[in-house]
Amino acid sequence: MRLLTLFIFSFLIFFNGCGGGGGGGDNNTSSSKKVVRIMPLGDSITYDDARAYYDSNGRNLVPEGKRTAYRSFLAYDLDDAGVKYDFVGSQRAGYDVKPPFDPDNEGHPGWTSWEIANHVYGWLEQNPADVVLLHIGTNDRADGRVDGTEKIINEIERWANDHHRKVKIFVALIINRWMWDRTIEKYNANLLAMLQKRNDPNVVIVDMREIISGGHHNYLENTHPNASGYKVIADTWFKALMDSDVFN
Repeated sequence: MRLLTLFIFSFLIFFNGCGGGGGGGDNNTSSSKKVVRIMPLGDSITYDDARAYYDSNGRNLVPEGKRTAYRSFLAYDLDDAGVKYDFVGSQRAGYDVKPPFDPDNEGHPGWTSWEIANHVYGWLEQNPADVVLLHIGTNDRADGRVDGTEKIINEIERWANDHHRKVKIFVALIINRWMWDRTIEKYNANLLAMLQKRNDPNVVIVDMREIISGGHHNYLENTHPNASGYKVIADTWFKALMDSDVFN
């Protein structure tokens, strides 16, 4: 009887040591998930810049360590969800806020889509990404053309193909101004038509056209959101990310 008990006990130790049973590292999903490299890409709405941040003499009242835009709120959403991620980019802004978050980004205040398109391949060379969050076009509003935005997508996919990688591009139909701007409305209509015609499985359309409209309470000034507006943008990005397969 003692020999039988010893045999069973030894067998159970061997079985559990080989990964059998309900516990062990193989079932710890958080340790097995990959780190998703996310590039927040765009203009001042990505970096966080606004006329209200400067005095009448042009002096900066909000140092770059306090510039967060939607990025801090998105980071907190992702942290709460328990996913592994890394914001990437050549820019750093927001590194002094509390709670701390990853301040890397590719936001370039005042830039047009064409300017972004001419540099995005090189930025990806420096900071490879699995996901790009693209909110661009506010500075392109004069004629409603989306050629620059399409070139950004083409350049991202050219980089991905050259490096045998997959990049998921989340493209925002962008927020409008506090005082409604018909040129942005036209830009969004053209952008939507281009994306639908493209029908690209690596491109996800994220509709932000109406998410903070309807009053001044989500705007710092006519063009840029305040903290509550950026929180809504962050939550919209977060939902799109979690509805996708990027963290699987």
